Amino acid sequence: MLFAPYPVPDPTEATAVTVLKHEPSTTVERLGGSGSDAIVRKTYRVLGVRWLQSLWRPSRAQREHDHLVAIARAGVPCLQALRWSAVRRLGGFRSSTIETRFLADAVPLKQVLQRLPRTGRDRARPELARAMGELVALLHRAGFLWCTPMPRNVLVLGEPAAARLAVCDTPAVVATGRALHGGRLARIDLFLGAFSPSRRADWSATERLRWLLGYCRGDRPAARALWRVMVRRRPWQNELERALAMAFLTYVAGWLRLGPGRRG
Repeated sequence: MLFAPYPVPDPTEATAVTVLKHEPSTTVERLGGSGSDAIVRKTYRVLGVRWLQSLWRPSRAQREHDHLVAIARAGVPCLQALRWSAVRRLGGFRSSTIETRFLADAVPLKQVLQRLPRTGRDRARPELARAMGELVALLHRAGFLWCTPMPRNVLVLGEPAAARLAVCDTPAVVATGRALHGGRLARIDLFLGAFSPSRRADWSATERLRWLLGYCRGDRPAARALWRVMVRRRPWQNELERALAMAFLTYVAGWLRLGPGRRG
């Protein structure tokens, strides 16, 4: 199955293939050179019992593609999705592939944070924290629950101090159809993005406050109110709420939206 919303270069015509990442479940390749005409191809392999999950869901590549297209239409900076394909296996999927435009000046936020010094004189880290909060806020105002707002799923475009960010990984996104900003569902992303144990290792307390200020458009009382909620939140609580929200919004609510006449 192949979906192409508009003409894109044929990857079979690429003059070079560069492997950017290779793991048992995922391979990421760059097709062509390193210019703006290059393509990034991500292939996801469905291993073990995950095949059972693929029986009742679209492939991971299709989900990621469709989410990126919807996010771009909402005006949120993200990768440009080109097309997806999938290989079926007994009603489920064996593998799926998504192709996106290559961004020559983009680096994952995770790598940028690892390189930046943790000193009070460096302005890039606070600016990146603020920009990360702003990016999550854009998604929430557009009705998207990200579910994986981690630095590895964000690209830094150009110089870190300029703090230009873009969403790059979206297979777990849920489109709720209503604004989430500051609400109960939003807390799932806020905790994962700035207050989980892993994110406390990425961001200092000052940077986490900047993160929330970015989310709240500089409203300090609102940011501090969210801070008080976040510091009381526990990882197990957040993971439980995320699992329940994803299950309900992905399966139950989607099934209900079909209506009796469209369920067969």
